[in-house]
Amino acid sequence: MSRRNYLIVILVLIFLWLQEAEAKNIILKVMAVNPSKVKTQTVNLKAYLPEEATPDDVVDIGDLKMEYDVSRGLYYAFKEVKLGPGENITRSIEMRDIWLVSEDELTGLRTKAKDIVDKLKKTPYFEGAVILQQDIETKSEDILKKQGEARDALPQAHIGAYRKNFSTLTSIKNNVENLEKLLILNKASSGIAVERISVRATWWVILAVIVCLGLISVVLFFIWHRQSGKSQTSEETKLQE
Repeated sequence: MSRRNYLIVILVLIFLWLQEAEAKNIILKVMAVNPSKVKTQTVNLKAYLPEEATPDDVVDIGDLKMEYDVSRGLYYAFKEVKLGPGENITRSIEMRDIWLVSEDELTGLRTKAKDIVDKLKKTPYFEGAVILQQDIETKSEDILKKQGEARDALPQAHIGAYRKNFSTLTSIKNNVENLEKLLILNKASSGIAVERISVRATWWVILAVIVCLGLISVVLFFIWHRQSGKSQTSEETKLQE
């Protein structure tokens, strides 16, 4: 590292903070300060966006430029500025507040879970489905509660709450997927039961046909035997005459 860059790192103090703006947007503020009372410093003003943010989420970047840091996997805004002794500057980046779990999405997941549980009533999978649905309801309420508490909190707390809620949301989606699997299993098992009933009925029909054929054979045998007896008696009578 050169002496110039070393001085930049030591002498430039950058404060990053987030605050809620109008229209539910978030402002990322970057401040650079030259603490020297005698030297003019040229610095590279640089601010990384939170990991969830992309350029599409940026509403206003001012005179800053946007680049992507491949090594860190983050976007950042930057500008080279020259600061006189004791001078400071502030730049703002306005972004949409993407750190919220959609209440409509939660409602949709809860409704879907309830519909599946209703379809599984009077099946072997009903009790397990109810447990999953209750877990979905509990976690959904937890997300809404934490999100409400963090709405007016410090930005770091706001984003931190979102990241925890996002993890909980993933768990809810997994539970809904498990409910869908139970529904598929129930349909499959119902089909197997119908198939078994059909096979059993077919064998009963075959058995009945065999019995009927046997009875017919016995009747025909007796008829043949009787007719044969009559013919033999008639022949014997003719011979005696």
